[in-house]
Amino acid sequence: MNVITAYLETMFGAYPPTPRMLEAKAELHAMMEDAYHGYLAEGLTENEAVGRVITEFGNLDELAPQLGISAEIAPAPVSSAGGAGAGGAAAVGRAPAPAPVTLDEAQAFAEARRTGEPRLALAVAMFVLSPAPLIALTTLGSGGVIALDEQVGVMIGLGLLLVAVAVAVMMVVRRGQQLAPFTRLLEGDFTRTPAVDRWARQLAAEAAPKRTTALQVSIGLWILAVTPVLAVSLLAPPSVSSSWIGVAVAAMLAIVATGLLIFLPSNWAASVAETLTQAEGAAVASDDRRGIVGVVSAFYWPLVVVAFLGWSFIGGDWGRSWIIWPIAAVLFAAISSGLHAVERYRSNRAGQPG
Repeated sequence: MNVITAYLETMFGAYPPTPRMLEAKAELHAMMEDAYHGYLAEGLTENEAVGRVITEFGNLDELAPQLGISAEIAPAPVSSAGGAGAGGAAAVGRAPAPAPVTLDEAQAFAEARRTGEPRLALAVAMFVLSPAPLIALTTLGSGGVIALDEQVGVMIGLGLLLVAVAVAVMMVVRRGQQLAPFTRLLEGDFTRTPAVDRWARQLAAEAAPKRTTALQVSIGLWILAVTPVLAVSLLAPPSVSSSWIGVAVAAMLAIVATGLLIFLPSNWAASVAETLTQAEGAAVASDDRRGIVGVVSAFYWPLVVVAFLGWSFIGGDWGRSWIIWPIAAVLFAAISSGLHAVERYRSNRAGQPG
């Protein structure tokens, strides 16, 4: 606690010891002391607890709105005539700090994410599964397994694909409307508060075991997802594999979608904590990245459908044209990861001192 007290003295040492500043100093000292003992109770060492407290409460500019000392720490005009004008202009030109996030607002945001995440997971799973009927019907029809003309199978598959995509889009839009009241939080337009920071981290810590289990199960499913394709390709006779390979690909997509349905709903608490404890503007960068991926996706998958139909109809090679889908999925994952890596590099560069 001596380190924390000394740090607190340094924080307030640059400002006049007015009654309001002394009151704010005592209030902040009590908050830091509570946080310190809380971290010790969680099993952290004394040094780790001190580091956490200083990280959480170490920026007086961020804490000023909550402590009610924004006016006291604002730059004051100097006494000289010329300096007063410059100082006054600087004070007037200074952008006001965003409103602090309240605990009630944070809890309402968390509840919206908790109830909306299953809807998002189902929408993503439907996007993944949407081409499965098209792939299965075309290969089964071309192989004579089912009494269905290839063109009819394509029309049915495309119809189901469009219906699945339309329903998934409506679900994503509905979730966006549910989160609309919390736009300023998603955009990082708020001032962090110690109480909300602690609550968000505790929320994520409580949900972490379930999230870890869900992630492990999902990763296992994603690794095993290729098993149906390998089994049909390697174990079945060529006459059988050419007819049933589309079903195997559809099964692979179903396994991937199942993993998404398991993992995404368990990720809500970690996402809430990341949003509420981020640096100002970080959410905007994250949303920009997701927006770029969305734009790429809007053009990418229709082109994949066109390529699949062109190869199948023009080349008449329904038995092998299905390979476009797993290749396209791998390429899209690489594109998304590349955009994420570029964004992280840009964020790290922006955070480095000039």
